[in-house]
Amino acid sequence: MLLFCGRRLLLRVEGRSMQPTLEPGDRVLVRRLGRKPPPSLGSVVVTWHPQQKKLRLIKRLKSVEKTGLWLLGDNPAESTDSRKLGAVPTNLLIGQVVGRLPRGESEQSR
Repeated sequence: MLLFCGRRLLLRVEGRSMQPTLEPGDRVLVRRLGRKPPPSLGSVVVTWHPQQKKLRLIKRLKSVEKTGLWLLGDNPAESTDSRKLGAVPTNLLIGQVVGRLPRGESEQSR
């Protein structure tokens, strides 16, 4: 029910930047954070891309700095993250990943 009340988002992972933690096609449940303080360091979070306004990023929160959030992908070779973008402004934070939904049999065989 909370998913439909706007408190949770269901998103599909695209790309390999969070491997091995998250695989392309994984579905994750995201708790919206709003104006609450950022989640704990090491959490996986979702933000808006600072340069491509309609693109979401899913990354691990490495640190919180005066200039914003330092976000890193678990797979550096495949990740566009703070190593390239710098700190991501805190106002672009959407939420924290709180779960991964199990894949169906048809999705596992892809």
